[in-house]
Amino acid sequence: MKKIIFIIFLSLSLSLSFHTIVFAETEKELFDKGVLFFKQDQVQEAINTFSKLIEIAPGNADAYKNRGVSYIKQGKIDLAIKDFEKAKELFPELKGLYSNLGVAWYYKKDYEKAIKNYDIEIEMEPGNHVAYFNRALCHGELGRIKKALDDISKTLKLKPDFYWATRYRTNLLAGQQEKEDIKTEIAVKQDPGAMYTLQTGAFLNQTNAGKMKTRLLNNGFDSRILVLKDSRNRNWYLVRSGSYANQDEAQKAFLSLKDKVGINPMIRPVGTW
Repeated sequence: MKKIIFIIFLSLSLSLSFHTIVFAETEKELFDKGVLFFKQDQVQEAINTFSKLIEIAPGNADAYKNRGVSYIKQGKIDLAIKDFEKAKELFPELKGLYSNLGVAWYYKKDYEKAIKNYDIEIEMEPGNHVAYFNRALCHGELGRIKKALDDISKTLKLKPDFYWATRYRTNLLAGQQEKEDIKTEIAVKQDPGAMYTLQTGAFLNQTNAGKMKTRLLNNGFDSRILVLKDSRNRNWYLVRSGSYANQDEAQKAFLSLKDKVGINPMIRPVGTW
C-alpha cells in the first residue's frame, strides 16, 4: 500500500500549468513544447525546454514551477525545491506551487515542512482534495493517525470516489486496530492469572484474518488479531480469543468454541507466537 501511495502522491500532486500567464508567441511555443515533452515522459527534454524559456523570460514563474516538477520526476529534489522557491518569489499565489513544494519536502522526509506547504495550498484552494490526501500521508508518516484520518475524511467528502483515499483510510484503521490488539495481548501477558489463550487461525491474508475475527465476535467470543513478521519479511495475522489461568479452563473454552463455531483452535501460552 505504501509504495502505491507514493506513486499516486507524485503523479497527482505535480500538476503542470498550461495558461496561468499570458506569453508572447515564442514563449508560449516553448512552454507548450515543454509540457508536451513532460507528458511524453521525455523529462530531460522538458527540463531543457523550460530552461530555454527561463533564459528569455526570467520572470516566468510557471516555467520555474514546471521545471521543478520535471526535476522531481528525475529525483533531483534539491533542484526542484530551488525552482519552486524561485517561482514563489516571482508569483506567491501560483496555483499548485505549494502542493509541489509539499511533494518535494515529503521526499526529503521533512514531513513538517511538507505539511506547512499543504496548509498554505489548502488555505488558497479549500477544494483541493489531493492536497488533503497528501497532507494525510505526511501525518501518517509522523504517526499522527487521528489527523491523517481527519484529512482522509475531508478528501473523501470532496471526492467520494477517490480510490486511493479509501485504501489509505483502511490501512490507517487496520494499523490502529493492530496496535490495540497488541496492547491487549501484552496486557493479558502481564496479568499473572492469564497463562493460555486460543488461537483460531494464522493468515497471510489480512482480510481472511478479519473474517475469522468477525466470525468469533458474532458467536459471542472475544477476538483480537496480532501481526508478526517472519524471516521472509511476510506479515502473519494471528487470530486469538480469550485468556485463561490454566489448561483446564482453556480446554473448556476450546470445546465451547469448537461446538459453537465449528473450528478446532490451538491452545497457546499467552505471549508466545
